[in-house]
Amino acid sequence: MATKTVSLLSRESLDRIHADSLRLLAEVGVRVENAGCREVLVKAGAKAVGQTDVVRLPAAMVEEALAQVTKTYELVHPGGERLTTPDGRQHAGVRVKMPKVLDYGETELRPPRRQDVIDLCRIMNALPGAEFSVAIQYPSSDVPPEIDVADSLGLVLAITGCMSLCAPGNVDDARTSLDLAMVAAGTDDLDRDPGTWVEINTTTPLTLGDREGSIILHVVGRHCPVDLGPMPVCGVATPATLAGNLLLGNAETLFLATLANAIWPGVKVLHASTGSLMNMRTAYLSMGSAETCLISSGEMALAKYYGMPSTRMGGYSDSQWPDVQAGIEKAMAILTLAQSEADFVTMGGPLDNAAHHSYEQVVIDHDIWEMAQRLTREIVVDDDTLAYDVIARLGPGGSFLGERHTRKAVQAGEHYYGGSFNHIGRTGEEYTMLARAHQRVEQILARPFEYRAPADTVRRIKDYVRDHARDKGVEPPEWTE
Repeated sequence: MATKTVSLLSRESLDRIHADSLRLLAEVGVRVENAGCREVLVKAGAKAVGQTDVVRLPAAMVEEALAQVTKTYELVHPGGERLTTPDGRQHAGVRVKMPKVLDYGETELRPPRRQDVIDLCRIMNALPGAEFSVAIQYPSSDVPPEIDVADSLGLVLAITGCMSLCAPGNVDDARTSLDLAMVAAGTDDLDRDPGTWVEINTTTPLTLGDREGSIILHVVGRHCPVDLGPMPVCGVATPATLAGNLLLGNAETLFLATLANAIWPGVKVLHASTGSLMNMRTAYLSMGSAETCLISSGEMALAKYYGMPSTRMGGYSDSQWPDVQAGIEKAMAILTLAQSEADFVTMGGPLDNAAHHSYEQVVIDHDIWEMAQRLTREIVVDDDTLAYDVIARLGPGGSFLGERHTRKAVQAGEHYYGGSFNHIGRTGEEYTMLARAHQRVEQILARPFEYRAPADTVRRIKDYVRDHARDKGVEPPEWTE
């Protein structure tokens, strides 16, 4: 079926945002606190501003970088299966770690544990639309910090058999993440066989920190694809207007693309700017707001304007619980991303603006994604679907229930029957969506444990994590034996 997409920005508006982004970079510049990044930029044509850390990027330099960056390439899953991006399809992912976890029926949050990573990977494997993971580095309470990144990412790659987006907090974590991705993909060349992509960030407005610069130099220097991911917040780090947020976020996206291309000409990129806003009445970050959806739509229009593949964190909610508010905000956000045609969309049950999540919300987010995907597919109108002959044959008062045409249509997939939605007409607490999602979680986790990655890939991952632990002077995790 054909899909319908939406853009809330005209070509004229996109041209204006692009032009003003170039002006900002050329006339105002970016504070670059990392000396190595400043040196790379100046060598490539940027202008240092006196004795400050600020560099200005001529428009021609930015335009040249946009023409050079690689926008179509292959990513590699553990075991070697390849995925071209973009490929005309939308791919859903699951975040397998958050700062806190909300257990079913509880009101108190707890820190994540290794078992949560294992459980969420198993849940991801059971969700038909989930095709990649995101392993953002929040520490597990029962894992030595020296090996937390290797422990979590190794489990993720081995259990899911899918690639994972990484967001390392320092150069050492970046090195570990890239090494593990290469081990999982069975490659010695990240350029040829990129087994991951890494999120790189600015600090809005118009600043690149020293730590972030060090990560970019390492990751791009090893020829790994990068997520260009500024996170501008209306009213705090950008003007309070949505257009101002889009402008600053876009300028920083172009800056990151230009820096990455200066490090490695032809760098493989994904557009990932994630704008949001501060509620100016309550001073609360509001990623579940209607305005955040509008910003997302604008960002996706800009990604298409530049011809870049895109990745987005989706399904945010301001609510602390899997309640009505969470359902409404997540549905709006996920539908916006589906209709704006983001290439990679990550859910994973975030609540309270990604401060925590719950297993059940992971499942519900996926259900919303499936429904959103259905809403983007057009109604097919042809001889078979119009069914004029069937209507004419049955005539007034006829019943279509037992017709072969009805059975064929139901099996064709035009109707969506999935998810935890209560479409059975029964009442009672056990039939609510949250309760049904919990039942699905229990059923999934009751199944026998298995690694989805090929056996030789799992062995390589275990060997790497075991050796990594010994290098750090830490007892290797039991799962690596």
